[in-house]
Amino acid sequence: NTLCLPILFTPLVDPSEHPEVVAELHMAWSSRWSWSRGVKVPEGIGKLKELQILEVVDIRRTSGKAIKELGELVQLRKLSVVTEGATKQKCNVLCDAIQKLTCLRSLTVNNFLIGSGVTLEWLHVVSSPPPLLRSLKLDGCLGEIPGWVGSLIHLVKLRLSRTVIKKEGKIMEILGPLPNLMHLRLGYGFYSGEKLAFKMGAFRNLKKLGICDLAKLRELKFEDGTSPQLAMIYISWCELASGIIGVNQLPKLKQIALGPYGRVANLAMLQSEVDAHPNSPVLRLSEERSHHDLGGTVAQVGEATEESSSLHPEPAAAGGSSESVVTTNVSQDDLLYTYNSC
Repeated sequence: NTLCLPILFTPLVDPSEHPEVVAELHMAWSSRWSWSRGVKVPEGIGKLKELQILEVVDIRRTSGKAIKELGELVQLRKLSVVTEGATKQKCNVLCDAIQKLTCLRSLTVNNFLIGSGVTLEWLHVVSSPPPLLRSLKLDGCLGEIPGWVGSLIHLVKLRLSRTVIKKEGKIMEILGPLPNLMHLRLGYGFYSGEKLAFKMGAFRNLKKLGICDLAKLRELKFEDGTSPQLAMIYISWCELASGIIGVNQLPKLKQIALGPYGRVANLAMLQSEVDAHPNSPVLRLSEERSHHDLGGTVAQVGEATEESSSLHPEPAAAGGSSESVVTTNVSQDDLLYTYNSC
């Protein structure tokens, strides 16, 4: 029930159509190794009524008719598509098809080409999202988080990248109440603000949080009564010049991991807060202390200069601070596992 290779497709197609379908699939799979990140799905895909997994569909190269037929895959549980280069008309057809997939548990929509004129804003017109979604990954410019995301009461994993969200309040308003959200990863270009505060009562079941490559973010704050189940925080490619505030508000915290270019103000203070935490969490560093420490002065949000926001710092001077910070030796494989788990 998985469409990954052409050989799995052909037994389910009428024998008289085998030559044509096999030829199309062979061409699609061969071109998979070109610049395209997905495959062209042939017309007739709607006949596969028992198909459960379909990935990765290149919407640009797939015909409008075949895109429409995706909505006929009534047993589909996992769908992954790339829309870069696709017309708005095809994206609208895809939107209609997605709304018909009532059994869908996992949806991934990618548009990696920022500035190409093609965005994911067509997702805002969804009125009836798949009600049983447990995993949602959106990589592309949305402008705002679609309101329907807040209705996904079964959602467990959410990853958002390149969405260019400008208002912090909308993030908490839509995502904060999700009752079953456990894994949240905010990736490259998701948010353009300097401060991200997790509000009281929000994210009641969140366990893993990943903050990756938010170039303008300066402060990560956890207010009293937020994220009571949060156990792991992973930060990379961010410079938190105002630090991580409110670690002591997270009763179930087990680990804070700073990955590549994950840098915070006054690392020694963060370490002391971790050491004093009643749940005995650990602070894990992927590199030497000097690579993660922005220094002893905690800047207020808005004070950071362009020079201090560089994510490619020069090596630290040999005579730097001698304050000791307890770290756990972490392999790159361990940190990659942590990153992918968020």
